[in-house]
Amino acid sequence: MNLQQSVSRIIAALNEAGLDYMLVGSFSSMYYSFPRSTTDADFVIGTADFDIQSLSNSLGSEFKFDPQLSFESIGGSIKNEIQIVGSPFRIELFRLTDQPFDQVRFERRQKVTIAGDEVWIPTPEDVILQKLIWSRPQDKNDVLGVIAVNYQELDQRYLQEWAKKLGLVEEFANAWALAIESVK
Repeated sequence: MNLQQSVSRIIAALNEAGLDYMLVGSFSSMYYSFPRSTTDADFVIGTADFDIQSLSNSLGSEFKFDPQLSFESIGGSIKNEIQIVGSPFRIELFRLTDQPFDQVRFERRQKVTIAGDEVWIPTPEDVILQKLIWSRPQDKNDVLGVIAVNYQELDQRYLQEWAKKLGLVEEFANAWALAIESVK
């Protein structure tokens, strides 16, 4: 099973369970910019107390759930990790935090179609801001791609307000300038 097939199965299981969620990370940045390789998919689940065992059972033996919750240090969230058996792929299910940006980002999510699946993802502005928070090398590249492809439609006021609240004013300004320079 490839990663996209795995993501489709997770989306179907989350929808069947009636859970509020959004697909984040590389899948959301690729939706708004350029395809790239990845070995994982990340979801934010809006319900902290969902039945992980029921979700595991609905997915079957091809999905190996790590029974231990882990803590994601960059975002301050707890998560479940799922290994796709016989592949290098994994899925992470993050719990929505009570942080203001996480709450707003989740409220603003939008439904799109990716590879034939209807799925909730963050807005392009929220992808940019979250990737600036994570600030790993690939995240920085993703930010440049999302800005370069969407700069004419992006809500710059929203981006600037949240960059200020998140302490990312300089990082956002630098990314914006570099991305705009790349398209001219």
